[in-house]
Amino acid sequence: HHAPSVGLMQPWSFLILRDRAVRARVHAHFADVNARAAEVWEGDRRDTYSALKLQGILDAPLNVLVTCDPRRAGEHVLGRFTMPETAEYSTCLAVQNLWLAARAEGVGVGWMSLAEPEALRTILGVPEHVVPVAYLTMGYPVAFPPRPMLENVGWRAREALQPLVHEDTWGRPHHALPFADGSGTATDGPQPTPSAQVDDGVAGARQAEHARTRLDELTKPPGSLGRLEDLIVSLARLQERPQPRCDRAALLLFAGDHGVSAQKVSAYRPDVTAKMVYQYLAGGAVVNALCREQQLPFTVVDVGVDHDFEGAPGLTHAKVRRGTRDFTKTAAMTAAELDAALTAGRDAVRALGPLDALALGEMGIANTTSASAVVAALLRLRADEVVGRGTGVGEVTLGRKRDAVAAGLALHQPTDADAALRTLGGYEIAALVGAMEEARARGIAVVLDGFITGAAALAAVARTPAVADALIAGHVSAERAHVLVLGALGLAPLLSLDMCLGEGSGAVLAIHLLRSAARVSAETRTFEEANMRRSEDP
Repeated sequence: HHAPSVGLMQPWSFLILRDRAVRARVHAHFADVNARAAEVWEGDRRDTYSALKLQGILDAPLNVLVTCDPRRAGEHVLGRFTMPETAEYSTCLAVQNLWLAARAEGVGVGWMSLAEPEALRTILGVPEHVVPVAYLTMGYPVAFPPRPMLENVGWRAREALQPLVHEDTWGRPHHALPFADGSGTATDGPQPTPSAQVDDGVAGARQAEHARTRLDELTKPPGSLGRLEDLIVSLARLQERPQPRCDRAALLLFAGDHGVSAQKVSAYRPDVTAKMVYQYLAGGAVVNALCREQQLPFTVVDVGVDHDFEGAPGLTHAKVRRGTRDFTKTAAMTAAELDAALTAGRDAVRALGPLDALALGEMGIANTTSASAVVAALLRLRADEVVGRGTGVGEVTLGRKRDAVAAGLALHQPTDADAALRTLGGYEIAALVGAMEEARARGIAVVLDGFITGAAALAAVARTPAVADALIAGHVSAERAHVLVLGALGLAPLLSLDMCLGEGSGAVLAIHLLRSAARVSAETRTFEEANMRRSEDP
């Protein structure tokens, strides 16, 4: 209400909407307009639009309609002689004031613009001469995203600042901008470069010993935190510091399609991979909700989806090929494609900058079939010992999965990790391998998700044994062979929730435990620091 306004006319009014029945009528109008609006878009653009949540009319605890009364200060208003529309501009300043005040109090605000003013007048009894300006939905959000939703989903990228600033006359660039590159954002500093070879582990072992000693000195019975203490020691060894950190964490999800899906080994059509990528970008998947709860940055990388995403800026584009080949007929990928996928994984980790922990996830219809084949090859197991139900397939489809894995193993007979990845793997599985290797070289803890990330970890450790030091099993999934994979890796899962979703969901949940472990190490006092005496009993 204290916003500036032309001629101090203060044209705004605020209509508070709490009655759910009234809001339901507004929502019904929105749904009608939204359906019509969706029709103006085509193809992928329409899919993305349909996945967006554009309102919170019924979800938010409070709705507010901000209106403008152009007659508020009479016929003649100081400063409005040539621009009568400044009354509505002034109302927008009131909206901005409200928005900033709400954000300062931790309240989220959404502007629902898909409404016809005449319909709002009718539903809400607004006088004919009063203009509905902003229909706002307000409430406490789970988290405030670091970037606008439409930028995250790739609808539009933020414009660079420099072309928008002119000097003295339109079109003459203004050169005294705060950012030399004209982007409107600070340029990133140099990224750390990993050593050509992983260290010998001496420094890490020393810091792990210091961490263990300090844990025994904390104001608690020795060993009373159980495996949480082992987690602290593992992080100390990897990060080479006695009090490990987990302030900087992120989720990296790789997506790719699989030629073996032609054998009808999944309960879902192959095009679901692309549709799920759109869901991730729109923030509507399970793992998006989990990341918001953890305030965890989430990056999606397309390394092999059988779909053209048209350069969407919300997606990292590293496509090797539109899906692998059917490994029951030929090798899933070429050696060059394997190298490209590994490189894509490494590049994705580098692009994230400094991290303490990295959660990994994947998406790809039929990738449990591919992962089963890779695991069987690396652990020298039969198809029937590793193949599980994946996305919940029935007996007939389960039989086709076993047959496909058995056929691939018999055809290719891979003898090492690279051969297994090349002949039986997926581009997203290979990218996970590259990401793990890069993370280990940078001293980043790698939090595995389920069976597919476990298969990639087996290959990564076979290629680069030091990767094993960085691995943390976020959870054990309901996929039958996952326990075999974790056993081969020597990992005990942090969580056991009978999950089998993938997407990095279990890894994201486990990040909370890593953060808790790091805080215990950093913030708990020792007996000496607390000026307390230990028990004298042995």
